[in-house]
Amino acid sequence: MRHRLVPVAAALLLACGCSIATTDPVKSGRAATGIQPGTRLYFLDQHGLRLTIRPGAQRDGLQRTLDALVAGPDRAEAHIGLYSELPVGGRVQATSVPGTVTLRLSWPAASLSASAIQQLVCTADDAPAESGPPPRVTIVSSDAPSAIQQQCDLHRNG
Repeated sequence: MRHRLVPVAAALLLACGCSIATTDPVKSGRAATGIQPGTRLYFLDQHGLRLTIRPGAQRDGLQRTLDALVAGPDRAEAHIGLYSELPVGGRVQATSVPGTVTLRLSWPAASLSASAIQQLVCTADDAPAESGPPPRVTIVSSDAPSAIQQQCDLHRNG
C-alpha cells in the first residue's frame, strides 16, 4: 500500500506547485546606474564630514565643484545642518595631471582646521577626473614652504 501512495503524493505535490501566483513585472523606479549624477560636495555636520550631492544632469568638473564648495552650503543643505569651515570669500584654483590634483589656496593653509582641509581634499578626490584610482591631492598656499600632500580620510584604503 505504501508503494502506491508515494507516486500519488508526488503527483499531488507537482500539481499544487509552490502556491506562488505569477505576476507581471512591477514598476519600482529607475534601475541603478552607478554614481549618482550631480555635484558631490563634502560639508560638515554634527557628526563630522558628510557627502552631499547637489542634483544635476551631470557632475560638474573639478574647478566648478571646488567653487561650489567654497561658496558654502545652499539653503537646503544648511537647513539639514550642513556647514563649512572654509573661510568665506576665499578661492581655490585647481589644476590636475593624471594621478595628482593641485589646489592653490587664496588663504594661508595654517588658518584652516583639519576638517576644512578634509572638505577640500575629499571634494577634490571625488570630483570627476580621468579613470583610475583617486588622485593624490596637493595643497599649495602662501604660508606653506612646500606643497602639502593630503588624503581623504573617508577614502583611505586599509
